[in-house]
Amino acid sequence: MPKREYEIRASAPSKLPLRDLSHCTRIVRTGDAVDPDSAAVELPRSEILALASAGNLIIGVGAIKRRRPGYARQIAERSGVSFDPNTSELGYVAVDPEHRGQRLAERIVRELLAHHAAPLFATTSSERMKRTLARVGFVERGHAWPGRNGEQLSFWIKETQALPSPG
Repeated sequence: MPKREYEIRASAPSKLPLRDLSHCTRIVRTGDAVDPDSAAVELPRSEILALASAGNLIIGVGAIKRRRPGYARQIAERSGVSFDPNTSELGYVAVDPEHRGQRLAERIVRELLAHHAAPLFATTSSERMKRTLARVGFVERGHAWPGRNGEQLSFWIKETQALPSPG
């Protein structure tokens, strides 16, 4: 199979056509880790999105979500980690199954970090996502807690400055 070329770009959700946002929600649904109804509501409200494309087709997405202090307080309580409730969350990182194994999630996260210098937190139950978060400088803190589907969620935080986007 020939190596595919991928483009990763950041965009404000308001700059994307509705069909692209809907497609991003479908990609998030394939990840099984996030409630797709929540993603459909929250993706357009995100601070910034990073999109992975193969030609004209969006095949991956990630977001720096809008600040949600009440939700952040709940995560602090569940994880046992005290952090500023005005911290933004990294989330909705998903890649179409046909394009996995190319480290696109890492490239998506790096693109988001290149556009956000403030601290970020993330939660995940995915071993792949944990490895990605560790590679880009997030640190796991606190203790795991049960998610809505019984999976064990973990808390990750990145307190340093943005990473340069890979050339």
